[in-house]
Amino acid sequence: MTIWFYVKTSENPTSVGQIICDFNFIQGEHPEDKYSYVMEKGKGETEYWEIRSRYADWKEMPLVALVYRAGDTVVVSEVADDLAPNFIDPLLEKYGFENVKWIVVPKS
Repeated sequence: MTIWFYVKTSENPTSVGQIICDFNFIQGEHPEDKYSYVMEKGKGETEYWEIRSRYADWKEMPLVALVYRAGDTVVVSEVADDLAPNFIDPLLEKYGFENVKWIVVPKS
């Protein structure tokens, strides 16, 4: 399943995305053992950002979400359901239950 999170906020999408990235940093026992989420500006015509997963040993950084504004809401889209805790925990902590909604869409 894929999840879309909707955050009612006046903050810009990069601020919301950075909250998610800051929550998802793990330092292992060795200095090279670092796992994190990072944001990159999207390359499309519309304004959006990509949240990617980064680990020292990986050559490529897999895409884990897109972040963009839709009206008075910041959308965090295309999140795999197994990654949901990495997103919902920091969003609820920062914005509260009343300002965070989500839609679960089955993969086709």
